[in-house]
Amino acid sequence: MPTEIIHYPNNENTTYISFQAAYIACVSLDFLLVCEREGLITPRINTSGCRSYTMKEIQRLKIIRRIHEDLNLPFPAIEVILRLREQIQELNTQRSAFERKLEQQQAELDLMKSQLRLLQNTG
Repeated sequence: MPTEIIHYPNNENTTYISFQAAYIACVSLDFLLVCEREGLITPRINTSGCRSYTMKEIQRLKIIRRIHEDLNLPFPAIEVILRLREQIQELNTQRSAFERKLEQQQAELDLMKSQLRLLQNTG
């Protein structure tokens, strides 16, 4: 029997209702609701009161599932891990920005050194 491949767009504006989000994240609807109740994921509420989830929240739900299954940790511990993970990502972003700035400043310094050598050789 052929398996149907379903493509879900990874667009930050696209949202999925609860059962779709649970299906994409490979979790039960109960697990999704527990994660929501624990504050680990945050749905969007549309005008009709339906909860919907962005792909970012679904990816977060996948991470929560993996941590929960692999480490068998309680939800408060998972929250700490997620917070630390976000802080690490932010620090990596800052580090990359500092490295780019350092490379730019090094290039400017090298240019100034070469200009100084030219001035010293002509003068």
